[in-house]
Amino acid sequence: MDNEKIRINNEWVSVNAIRELLKIATHGDYTKSTYDVALELGGELYPELLSEENSLLRKERQSTTAKEFIQRAKLKSIQAEKEIFPVDLIAEEIIDIQSLIALESEKRRNDQLNLRLKKLIKAKDELGKTKHTENQLIFRDAYNVNRKLPVLFKGQSSLDYELPNSNNLRIRVLHPDKPEHITGADLVYEYHHKESEKVSLVFIQYKIWENKKMYLSDPRLVKQLDRLRKTTCDKGLCECKTENKGFRFPFCSSFLRPTDALQSVNQNLISTGEHIPICVLDKLKNTGSRGGEYIDYKGIKEHSISGLLFEELFNRGKIGSKSFTYSELEEYYKSLELIESGGSVIIYAQELN
Repeated sequence: MDNEKIRINNEWVSVNAIRELLKIATHGDYTKSTYDVALELGGELYPELLSEENSLLRKERQSTTAKEFIQRAKLKSIQAEKEIFPVDLIAEEIIDIQSLIALESEKRRNDQLNLRLKKLIKAKDELGKTKHTENQLIFRDAYNVNRKLPVLFKGQSSLDYELPNSNNLRIRVLHPDKPEHITGADLVYEYHHKESEKVSLVFIQYKIWENKKMYLSDPRLVKQLDRLRKTTCDKGLCECKTENKGFRFPFCSSFLRPTDALQSVNQNLISTGEHIPICVLDKLKNTGSRGGEYIDYKGIKEHSISGLLFEELFNRGKIGSKSFTYSELEEYYKSLELIESGGSVIIYAQELN
């Protein structure tokens, strides 16, 4: 696999994890958890992989006009021996075209100038620093809440956001030192239930599969799934004898989330979202002609949960781990050994109220 393909896979699996985090946090509001918002948030959380300067996916999603002014600004910076910003160059041209259009009120005669003006305004918004702050779902550092709750990870990247429902979302990210070392992504999500003052957890491992098939014998996947089992299944997160309030699914807390590979950076960003409880993987696997064990879409579809159902059920307390009091959660976190990322981006989110 060439370096560009590896890079695309690394970005794509991380963006899917961040987008699912947003969908859970916003209770499935897809207008506020788009791929563009996920890429923007990813750029803040993991700039080495997903910043505008480094991300292949973000560069490809830029309009041709935005790309043009990025190139012009780079060359003008060399020429002027000082930094020139693309947005400033766009603003200058917008003013110039607007002054020309104002000389004649007949729009039909100036159709090309009006078309160029629209493209420039769109590119300016696209490259502007505040392009996601006014109309998108989350707002950075609205309150920067400081809650005395147990913390699983203390990474350098820690951000707080205010959610529309007045809750706050705290996100921490752990990742390998270099983007090319990524072999998957983990999402650890804490959901805090207001009335009972208890917390439920879900752990999701995101992994690329090819043509909707994934070999379970891959050493890196074996290690990552083993880590999840030791962290959740072996710690009794799915064992609960006291909660019996209405219908709910078993207390599974670890899921494998196969992610369709992108074939190129300019492909539409669409991914199916099947979630498989890791405890049933052994029942779903097939054996290939050379003895390799694998899962495929046909074999998992009767046992997996779609992305839409997963978000809805988790937010309603129908799936996920058993509930913890804050003191129980602290003891659980203390019982865990230091979890090495092992090639995974680990995104740890607490929804606070």
